[in-house]
Amino acid sequence: MFWKFDLHTSSHLDTLLEKEDLSLPELLDEEDVLQECKVVNRKLLDFLLQPSHLQAMVAWVTQEPPASGEERLRYKYPSVACEILTSDVPQINDALGADESLLNRLYGFLQSGDSLNPLLASFFSKVMGILINRKTDQLVSFLRKKDDFVDLLL
Repeated sequence: MFWKFDLHTSSHLDTLLEKEDLSLPELLDEEDVLQECKVVNRKLLDFLLQPSHLQAMVAWVTQEPPASGEERLRYKYPSVACEILTSDVPQINDALGADESLLNRLYGFLQSGDSLNPLLASFFSKVMGILINRKTDQLVSFLRKKDDFVDLLL
């Protein structure tokens, strides 16, 4: 009698990821995206690891959002993107550590010259912290190529 009930639960995200025209913001609006990322939902990781999506998430944690933009653009997407990038999922760490264009975009945050946005600075430091801990060799090799790193960091 117990077996006649279908107890297999399908994630709402799995259904959403079946859409052909799914956008990254639409995915980040979902409540369980971070939990599904941490449990290594393969479909979700395949979507997030697309180069354009990784670039968008790095941009959200390093670029000042428009002051007149809606609250989701200013706070929610950068926050969720930061949590995904720092969720300590090996595939995400590998993708970030191996892509020099993403590392350059992260590093560009320090080179902005303007005073740093405290919220973005916290996102930047979280992402760099996970990379230093998990991808030490790649990050040290990348930073050694940068002559101005110590000055910018200080």
